[in-house]
Amino acid sequence: MTDTPEAPRQVKLKTGPTVEVPQKHILRILDGLFGFAGLENYALIPYDAESPFLWLQSLDEGHLAFLTLDPRLFSPDNRPVVLPDDLAAVGLDKLENGIVLVIVVIPDDPKQMTANLMGPVIVNPVTRLAKQVISQSPQHKIRHHILGEGSGPAAGA
Repeated sequence: MTDTPEAPRQVKLKTGPTVEVPQKHILRILDGLFGFAGLENYALIPYDAESPFLWLQSLDEGHLAFLTLDPRLFSPDNRPVVLPDDLAAVGLDKLENGIVLVIVVIPDDPKQMTANLMGPVIVNPVTRLAKQVISQSPQHKIRHHILGEGSGPAAGA
């Protein structure tokens, strides 16, 4: 008997179009994202072919989507400090076996773009379970500037 891949899912993006998403990009975020408890089903969708950004599109509320990024792209040594119970919740024995994403906010001035390093999303690519966690590192802030001279924690973050 051969395994047949699961059929892709049609997902309507917050930005309008409907796209085909492979099942391996459908995630269940345990307990939802902070501030969005109960919304646990998401699709991870590339922003576009050349972009490092990924949409974390809610499948429970179509108007809800978050822009995410691998934090190592702007901070190569960035590794959140994650509690063992948080790793175990998504079926990981160590962080290196998972995917880490941070939620990005792009204001009117893109140079002021920030990433939430304090609340990364940890993804187990095998089980497709994810969890937003709190990094135990005191260096990780909610609003970390990504670009320019001001790269680093934002004032008051």
